[in-house]
Amino acid sequence: METITLGDLARWAAFAVAICGSIAAIIRGVKKAVEAIILPLSLDNAKNYLVPFLCKVERGEPVDEIELERFHEEYAFYIEHGGNSYVKSRVDKLKQAGKL
Repeated sequence: METITLGDLARWAAFAVAICGSIAAIIRGVKKAVEAIILPLSLDNAKNYLVPFLCKVERGEPVDEIELERFHEEYAFYIEHGGNSYVKSRVDKLKQAGKL
């Protein structure tokens, strides 16, 4: 019968820790890559909602409560993630005019 020494246990523990660390590093890398792909798409989706909504408000068309709530969610996301000043200036203009 073979005996397991303390050195063997330490070697296996170090191996397990190294494997776990490698897996965690791979997961972090994949997560960053996915975020780099998805964030621009999400910003485009937000902008694709905001611009027609703002045009609708400028024309004086009726806006229901759900549309207004979605506008605020999309606008907060858009600004938080670096949306351009074009949308922000239009929103500010409509807020000053009392339309939003």
